[in-house]
Amino acid sequence: MAYRSTRPDPARLARIAFGQDWLTLDPAWLASSDPMDVRVRMGMYRLLVERTNPHGGFGTHDELNPLWGYASQLAWQHRSGRLGESPYAIAPTSWWGACNYALCVVPYVAAMQLGLVPELAVDVARAYEPALTAWREALRTMTTMTAAVCDHDAARVAIWRAHLASITLAVTLHEREYRAMPEAEQRFARGWVRMVDLFAAAAVRTDLEKLIETGGGALPSRVLRAGDPHDDLPRYERSTVRRVGELADHPAWRWAAAMRIWRRMMRTRTARLDAERLLAGMFGKDAWSAGARAVIYLLPSRLRAHRLLGELAVRSGE
Repeated sequence: MAYRSTRPDPARLARIAFGQDWLTLDPAWLASSDPMDVRVRMGMYRLLVERTNPHGGFGTHDELNPLWGYASQLAWQHRSGRLGESPYAIAPTSWWGACNYALCVVPYVAAMQLGLVPELAVDVARAYEPALTAWREALRTMTTMTAAVCDHDAARVAIWRAHLASITLAVTLHEREYRAMPEAEQRFARGWVRMVDLFAAAAVRTDLEKLIETGGGALPSRVLRAGDPHDDLPRYERSTVRRVGELADHPAWRWAAAMRIWRRMMRTRTARLDAERLLAGMFGKDAWSAGARAVIYLLPSRLRAHRLLGELAVRSGE
């Protein structure tokens, strides 16, 4: 078992937080097939990125493969301490680790079932069968892409559909791990799941080029605690904590109603592209100020998506 010798330019990889770790991954670590080892999961992601681009549809060096974003999320969870205190072992009690399991091991098993990646001694619970089905469909869509004929939007839509199937099951199955987290971290996690809903409907890009462009996002660099003022976090991380928390504070009925509207708005590619720019402005390192969001709230009705997000931001403080 080995990784491909071709890879993105190391200088470009160095511009993302986990780039050096990616370059130094040792395929021997996969021999343990231990899904609770961060290095094994990152190795799974590397194999998925390399083996789901057989015809060059996602760039010569896989740079447009949407699965890069999954490796980025795992790396963030690891370095922020959300996977546990061990250097590499993922704590069985980690809610974040359980969610990542559904977004790493589940798609890897789906890829094994399709013969895309090397066989590892891993399996998933029967409860994840709906997610496996969605991931097999997403991976089939990805592997049909060629350099000449490549519908990146269709691939992203399929991947986000599988993502939602996985994360919905993980959240349901791991309520106990969720309740064990500090209250402030619970609030952030609840908002994070809702942020995923917004991103999924807009089929947001998660490829390497996008990660380099955005810097990989602005997620908090440590676990949040009860009564935590977050003063030690950089400004852009505090902004993310606040805005993701705003999503968490909406009553379930209001959020469900807003998402029904949001999903209807996201039915066209043009709307999804516009929404991606808006979401980047709200949750990225260069997030807009409260004043800018107030302007969004007052925009004409032809920009309904902008108004909806502005309304969510305002009403969360009620």
